[in-house]
Amino acid sequence: MVRGVIVALALATGGVLVGGQPAAAGAMPPAHQTLGGEVHVEQVQYRYCRRWNRECRSRWGYGWRYRRCMRRHGC
Repeated sequence: MVRGVIVALALATGGVLVGGQPAAAGAMPPAHQTLGGEVHVEQVQYRYCRRWNRECRSRWGYGWRYRRCMRRHGC
């Protein structure tokens, strides 16, 4: 039993020492820089996905192959 407690303590201590603080790895930029004029939202490819929806649906129906087909084309 003592051996199990020692192993558990060693694992917990090792996790604390090795894990560190990953949030402190990089400094956060000031708030006025993060809210710049750039928009970080991806545009939806509606017509592209609509086309592949029809194509995959006609080929495979609605099942796992349809979902795989849509995933392959990024939709």
